[in-house]
Amino acid sequence: MSLSQGRPYLAIPGPSTMPDRVLAAMHRPAPNIYAGELVDMVATLWPDLRRLALSSGHVALYIANGHGAWEAANANMFSRGDKALVLATGRFGLGWAEHARAMGVDVETIDFGKSSAADPARLEAALRADRERRIRAVLVTHVDTSSSVRNDIAAMRAAIDAAGHPALLAVDCIASLGCDTFRMDDWRVDVMVAAAQKGVMVPPGLGFVFFNDRALRAGRSADLATPYWGWEPRVLGSEFYQHFAGTAPTHHLFGLRESLTMILEEEGLAHVWARHATLARTVWAAFEAWGQGGDIGLNVAEPT
Repeated sequence: MSLSQGRPYLAIPGPSTMPDRVLAAMHRPAPNIYAGELVDMVATLWPDLRRLALSSGHVALYIANGHGAWEAANANMFSRGDKALVLATGRFGLGWAEHARAMGVDVETIDFGKSSAADPARLEAALRADRERRIRAVLVTHVDTSSSVRNDIAAMRAAIDAAGHPALLAVDCIASLGCDTFRMDDWRVDVMVAAAQKGVMVPPGLGFVFFNDRALRAGRSADLATPYWGWEPRVLGSEFYQHFAGTAPTHHLFGLRESLTMILEEEGLAHVWARHATLARTVWAAFEAWGQGGDIGLNVAEPT
């Protein structure tokens, strides 16, 4: 007997399941990309994206996936030969390091494996050892998709401050934005990258880079920035097309408008975080029961 007559539901880390409302918002004819409804609607996205990240800074939107968001952040933070310190807790932390290295950045990686979080004491020690202040930025994932490890971003900032180091703090929130608590301003994160296809509930194709004024100033000397990846025209340009370095990703933007309304106006961000935390506890409880015989277990042993 086949049980395949139900609605298909693919439960993977991303692309995540998209609500019908988001899909319906995208199902429309192509709009005018120069004036009118699209331009007016996009103006409402920027403050709501800041609310999503609890950021008062800038947000640049790219027609890209998460790897493109990495490249955008790298291009604006670094010049060739600059040094990055990467704290890796899974495949995607290592991937961000590989992207930076391929772009000409001198990368030092501290690999914490796939089952434990980054240690702020080791970060502080590495920064204290950098007496010439060559490290321009610290790169770390908030939650690494491949391992599920979550890092304490506030503790990373505290370690940078304790070392008295000027490095930027850059965080990959591709797996966590819209799912887990993230407070960009409160945690004094300088740069944050995210993408549309997970907690934001929009099809793949939108990459986000959030950054503060400190990162904006630092980026003005970066020689890796190009006409497409440079973030300053996207946030400070006077023409609508500059937000996207050309034609806007029209239908993704209508989907994004619907998802932000669902998250921020209808459910509320605090409730979204609480709902995900409740669902997480159900997963932990299930594995505690299933793993009694020792045949199955989660990659990370400690819920914290």
